[in-house]
Amino acid sequence: MKTDFEHWLAAQFAETGPFTIFILLVQITPTRAVPSRSSYAHLIGDEMTWPEMRGLLDSARTPWDGVAFFVGLGHEGGPLPDPVAARRLKDVEADVKADPLTLNRGLFFDREGRHLRIDETAA
Repeated sequence: MKTDFEHWLAAQFAETGPFTIFILLVQITPTRAVPSRSSYAHLIGDEMTWPEMRGLLDSARTPWDGVAFFVGLGHEGGPLPDPVAARRLKDVEADVKADPLTLNRGLFFDREGRHLRIDETAA
């Protein structure tokens, strides 16, 4: 059975073709979602399974409970040039640090590849 991640990846690739993906590893506590590491990659196909992606994420050697993916496209479609992707990654990081609910604007998954959503709680 395919994971939510695999369904999303196939749908995203069908819609846009190759793209840049911004990746934020997140540690989750009962009251917070804190980004811990980030990177970007250029995806040129939709053949990646969740176990393959999880293996790549685990190779960051940092604890994580969730991962958020944000899609970036060049002006004419396709992946972003590396210098642009590096700058946009910093923008994504800053947006999430300023407001963790920004994670919901991307695709947020748990360690099993299931779609997550975070909600604001009353203090």
